[in-house]
Amino acid sequence: MSPHTGWLTVPEWAHVRQIDVFRREQDNSPLPPTGAPANLHVLARGALTLGPGEHRLRLTADDHYQLWLNGVYAGQGPAPAYPERYPYLTYPLAGEQTVTVALHLYYQGLVNRVWNSGDGRFGLWAEAVGPNGAVCPIEWRYRICTAYSGAPVGYETQFLEDFDARQYPEGWERPGFDDRDWGRLVPALWADYRLIPQETEPLWEGERLPESVRPVPGGLLLDFGRELAGTLHLSARGHAGQTVILRLGEELEKGRVRCELRCNCRYEERWTLDEGENILHPYDYRAFRYAEVLYPRDVEVSDLHAEERHYPMDERLSDLRCPTDELGDIFAICKNAVRCCTQEGFVDCCTREKGQYLGDAVITARSHLWLTGDPAMLRKCIGDFLASARISPTLMAVAPGSLMQEIGDYSLLFPLLVWTDWEFTGDRDFLARCLPAVSSLLDTFARKWQRPDGLLETVDELWNLVDWPDNLRDDYDFPLPRPIVGQGVHNVINALWYGALATEERMKAALGLPAENRSDRVKAAFLRAFYRRPQRLFADSAVSGHCSLHANLYAAFFGLLPEEGWDAYERLLCTPGRVCGVLPMYFALRGLGRMGKYDALYRLLTRTDAYGWRNMLREGATACFEAWGKEQKWNTSLCHPWASGAIPLIVEELAGLRPDPYSRSGFRFEPHLPEELDGFTLRAPFRGSLLTVTKRRGCAPTLERTELECFTQN
Repeated sequence: MSPHTGWLTVPEWAHVRQIDVFRREQDNSPLPPTGAPANLHVLARGALTLGPGEHRLRLTADDHYQLWLNGVYAGQGPAPAYPERYPYLTYPLAGEQTVTVALHLYYQGLVNRVWNSGDGRFGLWAEAVGPNGAVCPIEWRYRICTAYSGAPVGYETQFLEDFDARQYPEGWERPGFDDRDWGRLVPALWADYRLIPQETEPLWEGERLPESVRPVPGGLLLDFGRELAGTLHLSARGHAGQTVILRLGEELEKGRVRCELRCNCRYEERWTLDEGENILHPYDYRAFRYAEVLYPRDVEVSDLHAEERHYPMDERLSDLRCPTDELGDIFAICKNAVRCCTQEGFVDCCTREKGQYLGDAVITARSHLWLTGDPAMLRKCIGDFLASARISPTLMAVAPGSLMQEIGDYSLLFPLLVWTDWEFTGDRDFLARCLPAVSSLLDTFARKWQRPDGLLETVDELWNLVDWPDNLRDDYDFPLPRPIVGQGVHNVINALWYGALATEERMKAALGLPAENRSDRVKAAFLRAFYRRPQRLFADSAVSGHCSLHANLYAAFFGLLPEEGWDAYERLLCTPGRVCGVLPMYFALRGLGRMGKYDALYRLLTRTDAYGWRNMLREGATACFEAWGKEQKWNTSLCHPWASGAIPLIVEELAGLRPDPYSRSGFRFEPHLPEELDGFTLRAPFRGSLLTVTKRRGCAPTLERTELECFTQN
């Protein structure tokens, strides 16, 4: 692909300096200034006259756009991406008409995990193509919109939107609006983005009405019934200069909306009215369940609703009905978190960070596949992390985005992300395209940190995570200060190192390629360094006698623990007070499944203490949390799909639906549901089929397979 020209921007951008924001995390040198204003909203209108036949509008922008065609809202985009593979979307246009294209363009200007912003690049690229391939000219006019103001929130993730309706040209997106005094866009000074068709579908957006509305002092309290990602919408009639206060939150506090979220976002905004009828026009999304609208007595409010947004998800395809031990409710809160946080990537949360983290995605992607059967988002995710190799040969921990973060644990989980695609699709061509990058990643780790016996020592350029927050590390006793880790050899990074090597070898075997079997040497060294025969468990480091949960859960997941230690591992997991965070718990329970200990797996999945999914339900969750409880982390997000591992655990380990690219059907059915379970009905899509597992008390589980096409038609 050659760089695309034709980018347009506002003339005010002529003085702006474009910079490269991508660098290693430990490069603390300051970024040069761009001279660009942050939180820039620009309204642009384009007019084109179409001849006969079908036409297509190809469109992208940096950072983001919202689109109207002839006054009708048509969507938003593009999905965040690196410049080397920047996506555009295509919209059909009927011929023989004049079309008004209206765009609300946005440059955030912050260096964060959301967009590749803060780089001084702002503009749009658009072309209308006719049936014969001819490009139709578009005449563009623009106006900088001053209606939005506010401070950044979260990890400088987004700006608050104090909205002044007096500064907003109502009706600007409609045909016939008088834009004669607007300026004209000019060619941008940069043209080095390489454009590709967007690999994923546009976001689904839809209206959600509140389940209840009740009065509170000064206004109304809205409850939407569950956590959602989106924006609050309403109309108000009042006088110019009057103010409406809008508060959003994930929970209530003393009967009022807690707008100071636990995750360190404060969602309180001011809407200044114009004379007469007003419509609120929010731009960026938030995560919330509750909304409070406070207004003067002589103001009338109406049409209160939310506009929900997420990646398309056919709700009919996945479901679990099971009252026993709240399994169905656990499945539901995990599904909602995946729904909310699968935006234009697998974001870790829709509040504080809004970033696509590699380790989180290993779990979220697997859950998403069981909920939708669609691998497109997983493949985009893999592509994003492959592209991050330009910045760091060991891959970034969050991609895309202009904030740089590197986590060694997550880099070594990348092969599992690729392997997940192979398991669910059986696509050898895609696996073959990814394998060289996996091998290059592992070669980099070996070159930098591998000692002669094969183990990694002092992986000091990357954050060694183990678990987060660190109070859930089960007293793991190897020093892990940031940014420089302690000297020596510790367990978790080496268990993940072994797993990455073994996964690469499985990839080569699937492709019929020879492998060096580097993992055998690492396994032998791992056993020598960490196995403590008296406990029949692994220790935290080569010089430690402490056998933490974390020193054993990845080892169990990857098959490193000798069979003589399996009972000890089960006892370790079931010992009160021995806990880990929600992400490693997924691997811990998969380790039990590998050992055939399904009774223990089920007991821990449905545990009733403070460290399980049922505790989230007790605390009112409608989406799974970032931690087991609201108070277990100082900045807990109450919608975090890295805790959605219960979905693949239920589907694969208990219901027994296991993807198997080597089998004719693509899966195996090996159920391990408890005998006493009753009323269990699980539905999940897989490779064009709908799989339904049913279990009644005293009966063996049954499987029914329906072609998805037949199901959706009915």
